[in-house]
Amino acid sequence: MHATSVTSTAKALAGTFAAMREIGITDRRLFDAILRETLAQNPQYLGVWSVWEPNALDGRDLEFANEPGHDGTGRFVPLWNRGGGTIHLEPNLGYDIPGLGDWYQVPMRAQTETVLDPYEFSFAGRQMFITSQVAPIFYRGQCVGITGVDIALDELERPEAMGIEEALSRGYIFLNSRGEVEYWSSRTRDLLSRFIGTRLHDELPAALAGHVARLRRSGEPAELPPLRRGAAVLRLKFARHPQSAKFLITLEESTVEACSTAGLSTREREVLEWLGQGKSNGEIGIILGISTHTVKRHVERVLAKLGVENRYAAALVGLQQP
Repeated sequence: MHATSVTSTAKALAGTFAAMREIGITDRRLFDAILRETLAQNPQYLGVWSVWEPNALDGRDLEFANEPGHDGTGRFVPLWNRGGGTIHLEPNLGYDIPGLGDWYQVPMRAQTETVLDPYEFSFAGRQMFITSQVAPIFYRGQCVGITGVDIALDELERPEAMGIEEALSRGYIFLNSRGEVEYWSSRTRDLLSRFIGTRLHDELPAALAGHVARLRRSGEPAELPPLRRGAAVLRLKFARHPQSAKFLITLEESTVEACSTAGLSTREREVLEWLGQGKSNGEIGIILGISTHTVKRHVERVLAKLGVENRYAAALVGLQQP
């Protein structure tokens, strides 16, 4: 599979639909045929779809109420998918409900190509854990809808799916119920290694593993402390797989102002180094020959100087410094 296929598919569909609308082609059967054929030609996709704003396609929504691929409003909202094992058509639902319909409402507000954080969605009555690449459709300067490509997260636990990761500009780490790495692609492992500054093999770095252990107990989605390397930042988001006892970390690289340890004293740097090894205050005190209370004060000053909220975030910053 070509490395940019997912991204180019969502954008190409949006561009094709915009061009068709511009020259007056509004036959919904043609739009449906393009979506279905796109799914048929790409077995790595779970679904290919589009949602249009009210009457934005042809001004005839009322004529299509409850027709195949439509809901009671008659809006053009087809979802071609293979959730039941074979390719079939059903309408997208819940797009107008805040929260539930964020997969539509968030990209519509952003009006830019977007990769959605992992979420649950129903295909043929079956809840699945997916991510989506979506792109806006513009007509005469207005965003009139979006197109999307759905990927089942479980599909990314295969070496041959590395191209999808690259196309989505994301990395994915799959953890078992104990928080141990069950699968990560070589691309994802290399990406994390580059920010950590050390080569990774089968295990998460100690500071990150400690943060994951805390999040596993709550099981709630959360953003982990970001990793920084120069002007680049790696954002990590933690989530529980809703259909299993597994967990998932999503990695996304972007650019922001770097965080530095330059303002730390020699002793604070020593404390930070041992935080990066996952040591407790008591263990650090023994190693450095100081009291646990003194270690606690050093940790508090380190957090304040780095501008981070907890020791795990500080440890991750420390791991990135030369």
